[in-house]
Amino acid sequence: MCGIAGWAGRNADPQLLTRMIDIMRHRGPDAEGYYLSEEAQLGHCRLAINDLSEQANQPFQSRDRSVAVVVNGEIYNFRDIKEPLTQKGYPFRSNSDCEVILHAYLDRGLEFIRELNGMFAIAIWDEKKKTLFLVRDRLGIKPLYYTRVGNSLLFASEIKALAACKEAPLSLDLQSFGEYLVFENCFGNRTLNEEIKLVEPGQIVTFDLHSRSLNKNYFWQPSLSSLSDDSRDNLYDSYLKTVETSVNRHLISDVPVGCYLSSGIDSSSVTYFATRKLNGHIKTYTGYFGIDGFYDEATGARQIADHLGCPNERVDIGPRDFVDNIENVLYHLDEPRVGMGSFSQYMVAKKAAREVKVILTGHGGDEFFAGYPVFKAIYGRGNVIKLLLSSTPRELMYFAYFSLLPLFTKELRYFLPNIFSKDSLRTDLQEDFHHELLRRANILEEPEKLRAGSSNQYEQLFLTYLKFYLPALFVVEDKISMAFSLESRTPLCDNEMLDLALRIPLSEKLKGYELKHIPRSAMRAKLPEFIYELPKRGFPTPLRFWFRKELKDYIRDFILDNFAELNVIFRRSAVERMIADYQNAFIATPYDEIKSHRLWMLLNLIIYFKNQKSRYHRERTTVRVH
Repeated sequence: MCGIAGWAGRNADPQLLTRMIDIMRHRGPDAEGYYLSEEAQLGHCRLAINDLSEQANQPFQSRDRSVAVVVNGEIYNFRDIKEPLTQKGYPFRSNSDCEVILHAYLDRGLEFIRELNGMFAIAIWDEKKKTLFLVRDRLGIKPLYYTRVGNSLLFASEIKALAACKEAPLSLDLQSFGEYLVFENCFGNRTLNEEIKLVEPGQIVTFDLHSRSLNKNYFWQPSLSSLSDDSRDNLYDSYLKTVETSVNRHLISDVPVGCYLSSGIDSSSVTYFATRKLNGHIKTYTGYFGIDGFYDEATGARQIADHLGCPNERVDIGPRDFVDNIENVLYHLDEPRVGMGSFSQYMVAKKAAREVKVILTGHGGDEFFAGYPVFKAIYGRGNVIKLLLSSTPRELMYFAYFSLLPLFTKELRYFLPNIFSKDSLRTDLQEDFHHELLRRANILEEPEKLRAGSSNQYEQLFLTYLKFYLPALFVVEDKISMAFSLESRTPLCDNEMLDLALRIPLSEKLKGYELKHIPRSAMRAKLPEFIYELPKRGFPTPLRFWFRKELKDYIRDFILDNFAELNVIFRRSAVERMIADYQNAFIATPYDEIKSHRLWMLLNLIIYFKNQKSRYHRERTTVRVH
């Protein structure tokens, strides 16, 4: 795990690469290295995980220096790839998992990419071909950004590193900004910067220095396949075997490893197999907000840890932590992305990083194996009576949101939360900005493309999670963990897990109308019984309550005192109304979740615009705290 940066082309600034690496030092404090040639430069700051020796420092270069490679990530099947290369006589200088990428490229070009099982962002410079290749893993677990400046292409693990180039423009992309307002996310290769793009999951971006052309193609795209009849009889065994193998692969490390542990099935399953592999010598971490009931996962997590025989650390998180840390959270994120979870993730990562350098998460289980109520909502359309009888009140609320409301609101047809509707954009945005947004942005373009690609609603939903939601979630997880030099790994997103999930029909994933039926059934004999009585939560964060109580004055004053950052975009009267409507409401309603996200997004945008103006030079915003 590390930070990578570089460029290909012509660059008149000899200190640029050093600045790019320096601003990402949190990603790799253990070592740094550079490849320097007249037409390309590659930089690397290292977080040492596998093979702690200097021989594993990057960049890796061929003997004649014609090929150089920098990698951010982990290749879990590197030994399988390395063995035949060693037999062919390729000289390995280290036991690093990433060195196989250099020799595999020298052996068979980019064809080797399809063999990789891991999380990775790769840059390869081929001096003889005068070509730079940028590659990102199947699901986009590791981020990789690029931008064109004149005749050069720059790349980096973080936007702030690209902003270190003073010639790189930082202008707002109205298409992605519109997507963010409506869906709290940006799609495809877009960022909030018009000129800065993401290498998409499963994509190879090729920059040819001769022609200055930029080409993009995919080495992997998700495709739902059929499950054979004999495989249906062994689904639970297949799931258990795949999870265990994946967790074992993800434990490869020469430094201490820990686990995030909620009281849910996914993180508990990962912890179960990790504990068994390491004989209980793995520490777990759980966030706690000082609130009982739905927001308390710490009590269940402690019981699960006791059952599994591993230590558990409770991380207390309060409103004051939000005030003290939210600007740091947004600095490390580079730009706002999905949801409020980044704050609580930041606090738990901060604690975990004091004791471990690698952390396992439960990401992917809900998306792969139908753990969200929206899966049940679309599955139950064929038998509404059965759906009603088998659903909790909370699940029925999702059924109404994703099955009934889309009849009246187009933005809800895409299985994505709708924060600002098109009507609210018309009333809340400044008139000139709203007109320009309508003229230059087709906000529903990407969801419409995905929807048009299949008439099967399950396929639409699954691909929505794979293409839109998970990549954004992974960007957040990467930035938050790497803020503390902590490598986050996702065993449930292993290639074999993904391939299995793509083969299983929704009828099997929701057998008996039970959410996440396969993982729940497969793990029942291994996890404590009480876990099956707990509600579906997913590490919830009580910000919507704090914004009305403990943080009521803070959130209002922060937004209004810094409104100058928003005044070209939003009407002040509309923002004041948003705040008052939410904070002064007499009764709580399900719509409060959407309203609280609007305040969260306004705060995020204020900090984001400040960071962009300063090109991420640190400057703390002042606000009154009551």
